[in-house]
Amino acid sequence: MKHPFARTEELEAELDALQPIAPENEQRLWQKLRLEWNYHSNHIEGNTLTYGETELLLLHDQTHGNHTLREFLEMKAHDVGIVFLQKLAADVDRIISPADVRDLNGIILKEPFWKPTRTLNGQPTRSQVIPGEYKTLPNSVITATGEIFEYASPVEVPARMQALMDWLADALSQKSGHIVSIAARLHHDFVLIHPFDDGNGRVARMLVNYLFLREGFPPIIVPTEQKAAYLASLRLADAGEIGELEKFFATQLENSLALAIRAGKGESINEPSDAEKRVAIFIREQKAKTASDEPTDDLLAQFAVDSLNPLLRELRRKIETLSPLFHRIDYLVVDGNDDFVENPFSNHVSKSLLSAIRSRKMFINFTLNKFNGVSSVQFDLQTVVKFEFMPDRYLLNLDGTSNFERKYKETLLRTETDRITADFLESTLESIQKQSTK
Repeated sequence: MKHPFARTEELEAELDALQPIAPENEQRLWQKLRLEWNYHSNHIEGNTLTYGETELLLLHDQTHGNHTLREFLEMKAHDVGIVFLQKLAADVDRIISPADVRDLNGIILKEPFWKPTRTLNGQPTRSQVIPGEYKTLPNSVITATGEIFEYASPVEVPARMQALMDWLADALSQKSGHIVSIAARLHHDFVLIHPFDDGNGRVARMLVNYLFLREGFPPIIVPTEQKAAYLASLRLADAGEIGELEKFFATQLENSLALAIRAGKGESINEPSDAEKRVAIFIREQKAKTASDEPTDDLLAQFAVDSLNPLLRELRRKIETLSPLFHRIDYLVVDGNDDFVENPFSNHVSKSLLSAIRSRKMFINFTLNKFNGVSSVQFDLQTVVKFEFMPDRYLLNLDGTSNFERKYKETLLRTETDRITADFLESTLESIQKQSTK
């Protein structure tokens, strides 16, 4: 069986062979990674600066757009935090300490501020956030099932943070696992502690990149477009299944390594469709600013034309690449009322598809009949794609393993469609391989 991090190690070896990288190539690689890291990590937490506005702010110290002063300040502070983190990672003679982590939180939050919260009996109130200080009040989150999940209590935080850093030092000195596995465990355990009143997500991702930078890897980017999959992998880790978080981080590390390899070769580090992608993102942002969240018939119809219909066609196309392995592939599409959805993969949006959106759910069952490859037993394989259509957004679940969430008014880009469907195909192929080797 292939090593779970085999691809990561192949790319690492390829990058090592290119060393030393020319200074000008190293500089343009770091500039791109720095911008991506600042933009995506803050955007995940609700910062509304666009990528272009982030670039304008960090590279040219100019502001643009209708944003709060705090959003500009936190973006610049996060960039300062990255520089601080680089220095910590460069000092390989010592391991990051709880005091360093507190300093990091103090840097990215910059100055005290008030944030809304609730009392223990549920009454709205506010509390002051002191950058770099551990929390003094309990914090919690409401899960998808409506339950309240409590993080570590304030009195537990100092001891648990010290224990986590001690574990990290031991894991690195003993080399007790792949760096991706150590990063996933560090991130998840830190989130369970949730030591600060604010900034925990950004610091958690910084700790992951501290590890990668310290070990000579480029930093990873957690794309805002993959926020749902990222959070889903964290929820699985809560249930003791950390493998999905490891897989998620490994994929992002492979992306960064591939980017670094292109830079090391002197090639363009812009994606082939970068210009078109930035235009599409800008158009989407403009439309999102003017469109209402209200699910009108016109909005849902536009969503079906621009996003849903192309995604469905690409899902089918990806599945059909597996047809040489099976006698037949069947498709069954039903809505939330168990009614059949007619012509879901056509080039035109049918009334049946629009009705499915209004029914709140849609299920696509792909059945791959009679494996005709080499296997000790003949088998069929069924995989399911589930859509949940909520009042202002939709949730996509691929065979129960990953989620993607997006508002109707935010058009799905072609690059996002490609990534979603490629992940689906990869997951299906892995299931086939497992079945064929039983």
